[in-house]
Parts: sequence; C-alpha cells; structure tokens
Amino acid sequence: MKHPSRRITLLIWLTVTLIAVGGAGTEALAEQPSENRFDRFQAHFEGHYVPAQPQQQRVADIVKKIRLIVNDDGDAQYPQVNARAAEGAEGFLSARFASTVGTKVDAYFFCVGNGEIPPWGLKTPEAIGDANQVMIEAARRAGMKIFASLRMNDIHDAWAAKLTYPLKVRRPDLLIGNQYWPEGYPHLLKDEQAQPRGGYPADALLRAFWSAFDYAKPEVRQHRLRFIRRICRKYDFDGFELDFFRHPLFFKLGEEYENLDTMTEFVGQVRQLLNQIGRMRGRPYVLAVRVPDSPAMALRTGLDVEEWLRQGLVDMLVVGGGYMPYSGRLKEFIDMAHRYGIPAYPCINHFQEPIKMRSYASNFWALGADGVYLFNFGGAGEGTPQQACLSQMQDPDVLRGLDKLYLPVLLQIKVSNLAAFPELNEMILKNEVLSDERIAIQINGSRIPDQDIKRVDNKTFVASVTAPPLKRGINQIVVLHGPNSVGALSATVDGIELFVDYKPLAPRPTPSPSASGPDLVLSPTTPMPLPFWNVPVGTSKTVSFDLTTDPSTIKKARLALNAADIDEPAELTITLNGEHRLSIPNSLLSGSDPVQGFIEISPNLLRSGTNNVTFTFDSTLNGTTTGFSVLQAFLVLWLE
Repeated sequence: MKHPSRRITLLIWLTVTLIAVGGAGTEALAEQPSENRFDRFQAHFEGHYVPAQPQQQRVADIVKKIRLIVNDDGDAQYPQVNARAAEGAEGFLSARFASTVGTKVDAYFFCVGNGEIPPWGLKTPEAIGDANQVMIEAARRAGMKIFASLRMNDIHDAWAAKLTYPLKVRRPDLLIGNQYWPEGYPHLLKDEQAQPRGGYPADALLRAFWSAFDYAKPEVRQHRLRFIRRICRKYDFDGFELDFFRHPLFFKLGEEYENLDTMTEFVGQVRQLLNQIGRMRGRPYVLAVRVPDSPAMALRTGLDVEEWLRQGLVDMLVVGGGYMPYSGRLKEFIDMAHRYGIPAYPCINHFQEPIKMRSYASNFWALGADGVYLFNFGGAGEGTPQQACLSQMQDPDVLRGLDKLYLPVLLQIKVSNLAAFPELNEMILKNEVLSDERIAIQINGSRIPDQDIKRVDNKTFVASVTAPPLKRGINQIVVLHGPNSVGALSATVDGIELFVDYKPLAPRPTPSPSASGPDLVLSPTTPMPLPFWNVPVGTSKTVSFDLTTDPSTIKKARLALNAADIDEPAELTITLNGEHRLSIPNSLLSGSDPVQGFIEISPNLLRSGTNNVTFTFDSTLNGTTTGFSVLQAFLVLWLE
C-alpha cells in the first residue's frame, strides 16, 4: 500500500537532469579484477592490500554475469492474488516466473516477505508446498541465479484496520511512531486535526511511516538477524537482498545521522552471517542491497552506503526506487560502487510499455550501469512484446536501433531548465506548456529556430530536433518565454516527451506499434488534477475532451494518464462516454510518486464533440488504501 503525497511546485530555474542514449550502443566497461573486500577493510589498519582470495573471486565470477534482474514481490503464492495458486507449483510459477524462462533474465529476486513467519502472516496453499523451494528449483532449471529479498521496513500495515505483525503488536515501543497520538500531542499544529488512524495530519510523513520498526532498538536488529539466519540456513539461495527502499525510513525523525554507525554495524553482522553460511555450504552467499536514489538521500535515512562499500560488506548495489529512471543522480551511486569494485544496477518500478523500458535501459547503460533491475515485476506474458523486451534490455548493443520514447515524469515546473535526450536522426520534442505565449527552446546552448517550434493546440508545442545540438549523454534543454512575450509567471511546463524514430539498421527489429509520434494530442477542458484521497467509495469525477476531428479519420487512439497511488485495478473504474469500461494497465499502478501509462481506445468509441472519461473510486481494498489521484490526462490520436 502506498500513501498520498503533496504535489510540489518547483520554482523558476530548477534543473532536472536526465541521461539518454541514442542509436549507438555504449561500450562495455573494462572488467577489472575484484579485490578482496575483507583485505581492503584490513588495509585501513595495516596500510597495504593483499591479493584476492578464492572465495572473493567466486563472488566476482557470479555477479559479473548478472545483467538483468527481476524482483518478484512473492504474493503470487496466495490465492487472493493469483487464482491459479491453488493448482500447485505450476499455477504459482505461471503467474510471473514462467514469462522469464527463455529470456535474458539472469537473476530472479524472490521476496520472502517483511520478516514475519510465514511471510505477511499468510500461509501458502498446501498444493504449492514450500514456495521458496519451488522457486529455487525453477530458477536452477532455467539457468538463473536466485536470490531471497527481504523488505527491511514494510509499512503497508500503517493503513490496515489494526496491526497484525506479532512483534509490533507485542512491542509498539519498537516503532518509529505511535499508533495513536496522546491527547494534546505537542506537534499538533494550531487548527490541525489529528486523523483517526495514527493520529497524524494528512501531510505528515509519519502518517505513512509510523508503523516502521526503529532500528536504533537492539531488539529490532536481533529480530531481523534471526529471520535472515533462519531463511539463509534453510534455503540454498545464491544470494540475499536487503531491500532498504521498501520502505526507506529506519529511525525516528531527527535521529538518522546519529545512527549511521548502528546500521553499518547491522549490515556487517549480516555479512558475517552470510560468510559463515557460505563456508558451511562450500560456496559464497552473495549479499545485495537496494538503497535510495542518491548517496545524500541514503544518508538522510540513516544509511551510510559508502562506508558499507569501504568495509567490503556488500557484493551488489541496487540503486533507487525506480520512480525516477531518468535522474542523473543515479550515476552518483554507480560511480561510487565502481570505485570499490562493486557492480551497480539502477531500478525501474513496474513493467511498462516495451518502448519505454528500452529507453530506461538505454539511459542506465549510458550512465555506466552494470545491469538493469526490475522491481514489482508482475510477469510479462508469454509470447508478448513485453516478454521479448526481457531479451533486449540487458545489452546496449541489442538496444541499438530499437525505437524508444523518452517520457520523463515531471512535477510542475515554472518555466525552467529541463534536460534529456539522445543523438540521432529524426526526433520530435513535445512540450506541454500552460501559457498563452510562445516559447523558446535552447538545447545545449543552441537555440532552436523559432519557425521550427509549432503550437499544435492550446498548450502543446512540438519542435523537430536533430543531432547536433542533441548529443549522446547528458543534454540540457532550456524552455524560456518566446518572441513577443510579456514573461507570464503563470507559464508552467507540465510535461515533455521525445519521440525517436531510428534510421533502418540491418537487420532492423520490428518496431513497436507505439514508436511513431501522434498526429494530435488533446488536452482536457476540465481542470486537473482530480484528487480521490479520503473520499467516499462511489465518488466519480469526469474529464472532458473536445474532439473537432472527424472520428472516422482516427486510426489509433490512446488515453495518456499521469496518476499516483493506484494500488490495484479494483481500486477504480474508468469509463468512456458513460458506457465503455477501459482497462487499467499495470504501468499506472504505483506508489505516491506519479507514473504515466497509456490506455488503448478503439477509435469507433469516440464521437464528434465532447468525449467524457469518468473515474470512479470503487474500493478501499479492505481498508488498505485512502485513494489515488489523476494528475494529468490527454487524448492522443493517430490519423489516417
């Protein structure tokens, strides 16, 4: 379960840096021999290094072959999530794992829960047996590495009707917040009303995180170590992941920095434990950690990741939550990991359209990543373009020449410096700008001729761009007020897209149907966003689009949405013109950060004049959600 967050408006001159890659594949990083991490740690005291030991070399041999990782949240073993779970192992594996077999997925990370036994307090159907063992055996047959993944501080129970995690129920003093505020709590501001659950104001961080464990308490750390010891001794996984992004708060607010060493010591204890088990079984137990998007963000949550690397405590670094796949900040962790001889894997959250996934992966390879990590993997479907994408993302040379769509997720930004995109042949840059005035665009210091910037509707501008001025690597795009403007402060950049059409290569893969740019993008006549947080079930809100084009000339249509905190399709219904129900793609399921997705619409369902899209809040999902928000909506049309 995710939680709502405030939509932030960033002021003028804010820079959002993105990395993008074009037609050329990146050169593989030269492989360097891995030094012995324990000996590097000793060198702090002895002043010298010694050659790598066989155990350490075996770890390096394992991880250097891993280029594409998927993380399965593990709930496909439960009938309430996967209807085929009751069929047994085959039905369990069919939900997600089966679609990775025969692809270029190198490692499968299987979530073993949040620390409860059984995971989440739920029992696996008897027909499956031991889900962990089933997954290990399936991965071995498929030639994949298999890791256990533990959520270090899952907070979904913050929205539940009551706490059920046994240790939290017995010892609420081990949490970073309070289930109920005492009367007259001093942090309750004037005129602010406490909420009935958790007692925190609607915009308080602790409203979501109050149920997280406080790792400053030794009882919490011992509780986690006992769980890790039990899992790793019982099951022959290739490695274990400490997922510190799920969810990234581990100490009471204001106590993060004083507990940096506390968490480092804990990670060191996990390292020692895995080393012991590795020695007993005769092969190493690889340790991966998943951390926030940048070193500074990690430090603010109490994680001194560089110290972990300096001490040689981890073997693999998974970078970020996957919500900002175009962020240049990811490179800070990639470069840091490489300084210590450790591979780094930036993250993508939820599987999206193949054209987007190829773009994300291209960015990661351009940043110098060692591979790609897919979080919240929900299966790709056998024989689908999504499954084919699993054999494309792991190699920059394979990605070369495959069409891409760079679609950054943006907050509202006052006329600003933006960034992006690749060198290549023909590219169309689309800007969504709330302004009655014209705009000017500079790319890497070169101004796009005014006559090349066209307004296509009341808020959308398109410009044909080439390379140069776009280049491979980091690009800076500046959007400014255009000719004869008065400099309206209300001018806001709402979105930016880059459609990339590649020259044919030999052999050229079949392009995605969504690769060519649209002919018409309609903005809604209804004010946006549409918030559905803390509203009664059954609440409906409608977005309207005025279609002046003859519907018979439309060959393809999509509803493009930017939404936040849609947990499951059952949470809402989307209907077109009051009668046609639209399917909700997995790309729109997310946490509090905005994500974007497309809903395919049959052109014959559209009509001349006003077309209405209605969103209805259908379910609180048994009290686990407070709602969602639709931030933006566009009707995207391709014409005959």
